[in-house]
Amino acid sequence: MMLSKLIAAATLLLTAVPGQAPASSPSASVSSTASAAESVWLTKYKALEAAIGDAVYTDPSSANLAWGESYILRSYLDVYAATQDTAWLDKIVTHADTIIANADDIDNDGFSGWSTSQYSPPELANTSFESAASGDTTLPANWTRFQDTGSHIYRTTDVPGSGTGTQSVRVVSDQTKWKKLRQKIGADYAGGTKHVLRAWGKRTGSVVGRVVLRDGSTTLCMLEYASTAWQLKQTTCDIPAGRAPEVWLEHASYTVSGSAYFDDVRLNGIFPYIVHDAMIGIPIAEFVRLVAKTPALSGYSAKAAAYRAFLENEIVPRWEQSGYLGNTWNGTSYQQSPNVDTFSHVRSSNDLPFNMPLGFANLLTVLHEVNGNPTYLDRATKVAQWAKGHLTGSAGAYVWNYATYTTKKEDLSHANVDVSAFVEFYRRGQVFTAADMTAFTKTLKSKMWNGSTSAPGFSLYVDGTGAANGVDYFLHSWLELSEFDRQVWTLAATKYTGFTATNASHLITLSRLLRLE
Repeated sequence: MMLSKLIAAATLLLTAVPGQAPASSPSASVSSTASAAESVWLTKYKALEAAIGDAVYTDPSSANLAWGESYILRSYLDVYAATQDTAWLDKIVTHADTIIANADDIDNDGFSGWSTSQYSPPELANTSFESAASGDTTLPANWTRFQDTGSHIYRTTDVPGSGTGTQSVRVVSDQTKWKKLRQKIGADYAGGTKHVLRAWGKRTGSVVGRVVLRDGSTTLCMLEYASTAWQLKQTTCDIPAGRAPEVWLEHASYTVSGSAYFDDVRLNGIFPYIVHDAMIGIPIAEFVRLVAKTPALSGYSAKAAAYRAFLENEIVPRWEQSGYLGNTWNGTSYQQSPNVDTFSHVRSSNDLPFNMPLGFANLLTVLHEVNGNPTYLDRATKVAQWAKGHLTGSAGAYVWNYATYTTKKEDLSHANVDVSAFVEFYRRGQVFTAADMTAFTKTLKSKMWNGSTSAPGFSLYVDGTGAANGVDYFLHSWLELSEFDRQVWTLAATKYTGFTATNASHLITLSRLLRLE
């Protein structure tokens, strides 16, 4: 009976037939007040959702959308499945409309999506001036003085605070000629896309400090500092390809007195990432699938059709047809862009970490159930086979690495992306079987669990090693394995009893506890 209940709950998200028609508009509100018979998990969920539910979806950064908003969107689907209250679907519409409207074509390849500078390779070296040049401890390594030998440009210990190291740079005006510090950006930079120039700065006296990116005599972008307190600023720059731009630390004028201070000067490209497109796209695709399979939700059909068109015409094809990124499909899996270094200028492998292609294959699998596109199924199946081929059996459990190019094991948090895909493949009858699901359950219980039923904890890595330090509250995809062993749900419920949830990963875990209750 319990197993049947769990299976029904797990599949409700995919095929639910609601008892309530959709609201005529997204104006329906969700009460954060608990009713007398309300589940404790719904009460906890509502309280946290009221605090953070709208915190991310207006952010254009793909990193924040992928690792925050995607969990919020999927939690709405969970709570709808558990309550049949279409106000949660209205929230999806409100969020998805904004997320899609904020999509960009950052690299001008003709495909819209989402992007970030958070993971791209740094184009400047020694950005916080922690390393000194050989033979001159006052000069930061990799930087060159202009019209000074060290009397007016030097390293100092006046820094903005924690996180920026122990050194900054001071540029003192002598009121007779320019005093500047410069560094040429690396030849491997990706031209033809936008970059973020970011730095801390402040001034004393009358000078105005400047961080300037120049291509010869042409200023590409600039930051200015006129405050005596440290300020963190950033701007976006267009950098042409095939040039030799330089970053200059200087004053706005050399005829006034004072000093400018600089720290943590960074330049990074803005790029799309396949795993971000996947994570953002999955809940939108799941909404499309839900509407397609639920006649009572026909009021959402127009929205679902628009979302589907965006995913099929923009997100999916960009990873094989982009003239800027190049074709990332290698016949077996998705790999790093062949044209652009979006992670590092030094590659040990073209392979991506497992979670990245698996996330995209998860998206393709959900969309295939709606559109029947055989290419989607082919790609997803091959990624599933590729990933399964890298699993290692260990005492009935599965253990796997973070990526093909490292011996570091997969961690509990990223494994949520993997397990989500594995479960989706299994439910669609692709590559993974019930026996595989049992093995993943044993990974959690036999390898990662500390064995305590009163104070359960889980290891950081799937082989049972490493202290999780709070990451073991990120259990949303692992909870899907309660279909195969009810104790998975019980252990997660015990962890969350008395726990104060604060973030989107906690929110989706609460929604899974509710849906699988």
